[in-house]
Amino acid sequence: MTPNCKAPVVRTTTGLYLPAKTSLLVAVKGYQNPKGYHQVHYTQVKPYGTVGYNLYRGYEGIKTWRVMHRLSTWAGHNLYNQATYNAVKNFQRRHNLPATGDVDLKTWQKLGFSKASWYGIDNYIAPLRAQAWQGRSAHIEAMIHQAYQYMGKPWLAGCSSSPAYGVDCSGLVMQSLYAGGISPTPTSSIGHAHPGNEWNSRNLWADKHLKRVPYSERQRGDLVFYYQLGTHTIWHVAIYLGHNRVIESWPPRVMVQPIVNSQRNVIAGIKRPFI
Repeated sequence: MTPNCKAPVVRTTTGLYLPAKTSLLVAVKGYQNPKGYHQVHYTQVKPYGTVGYNLYRGYEGIKTWRVMHRLSTWAGHNLYNQATYNAVKNFQRRHNLPATGDVDLKTWQKLGFSKASWYGIDNYIAPLRAQAWQGRSAHIEAMIHQAYQYMGKPWLAGCSSSPAYGVDCSGLVMQSLYAGGISPTPTSSIGHAHPGNEWNSRNLWADKHLKRVPYSERQRGDLVFYYQLGTHTIWHVAIYLGHNRVIESWPPRVMVQPIVNSQRNVIAGIKRPFI
């Protein structure tokens, strides 16, 4: 309850009220990227895309991964393939469901999964870990802190959901950006499982709202992009930690590695989300 007095007061984060002189109160201008770049959000980033999407051939993501494990079609890659389609169709026939070979909510529930997880896996957005009045460094650390929540989790294609699951390279980056307050739309964690979004590292590289900086000027919190060996095709992205180390999702798991190693050593360039 607000104190019943006429003197100016300030309410603290603990709920206490302290006397204050209004002449000493100043507006705090929130940290923000320049216009033309992704703007920093100061409320929870909202999901971008359709939550509760059905699964068809060509889909990846956590829901596909769970279905494949349930139906024993998992062979190391969570791609909704023909074998999974056939197994789903047979399952639907056995349980008097329309035998479409695709997974909708009814089939998902009949497989033993909850309605809440059907929407919750899609809907997960990393919590905002930096406040409006905090500066650039706090937003960078919020991003990196979120990335570390996935340490040791398996690399899984097209996955960008809760740290309870695995994640791939661009899925890790997207959730980490959300924690710092950036939503790199139209690239999104929901759409990441959809066909055509398997290589969102390429979409992030092409994103003009992420600032390109020289490799020699790389800083903690920058994004490091890599070319596939022998090509000029982007196939990987990692988060730079400083001291020539990155945190990344690379088979078989999320880990901290040197910026260059024998598996991925051709750096395409550096992009800076927080400017």
